[in-house]
Amino acid sequence: MTRQLATIVGSLGHLGDPDASLDWLCRTCADELGMTGAAVALVPSSNDPGNIAASDERASFVVDLQFTSGEGPTIDAHRDGRPVLEPELATTTRWPAFAPEAVAAGVAAVFALPLQIGAANFGVLTFYRDRPGPLRDAFLVDALAMADVACEITLCLQARVPPGSLHEVIETLATERTVVYQATGMIMVQLGVGPEEAIAVLRARAYAVGRPVCEVAADVVSRRLRLDP
Repeated sequence: MTRQLATIVGSLGHLGDPDASLDWLCRTCADELGMTGAAVALVPSSNDPGNIAASDERASFVVDLQFTSGEGPTIDAHRDGRPVLEPELATTTRWPAFAPEAVAAGVAAVFALPLQIGAANFGVLTFYRDRPGPLRDAFLVDALAMADVACEITLCLQARVPPGSLHEVIETLATERTVVYQATGMIMVQLGVGPEEAIAVLRARAYAVGRPVCEVAADVVSRRLRLDP
């Protein structure tokens, strides 16, 4: 870790509030690492990342788009438990649904680092940049250090609340996911399909109309939207 970044890490202890620390970390890390923005996402299962902190709206969009499309660097970093570094998003064929939409939104490069303790992997720190180019080795070392800090702060969020309850930002994410799971169950009944096909249909609908999956799911649950065969 560079001396400058070590000073930043030390200053986190003076912020007091882990909520503010996590948002501040996203903004500061993006600045110090030459990125345009950063976001911290929890990933409850294999392909459903959800933001709990972000430096800006586009950083949030990068994560939300992956939940809608069911693919992307954040999802891969969580699944594989290792960094995913994509310096030329416009030319990659790795994520045919995610990449074109992200590029259209001004994302040229993206770098995702898993948040993990030992073998346990529960989230991802994702950086994006509005110009292409690799993440230099020295910056990668600092980015990995920042992922460790983000991991500790995220754990502090939950440690602050009583046993058996969830921190507000985590509870909000859990509520959104519950709606998605309820909608998936309703689509299974409506279409007579299994859970994997039902969530794929829900994602396809959200992608087609350009809305977040959780919003389309809320329409399904409230019966404002029915997906017929």
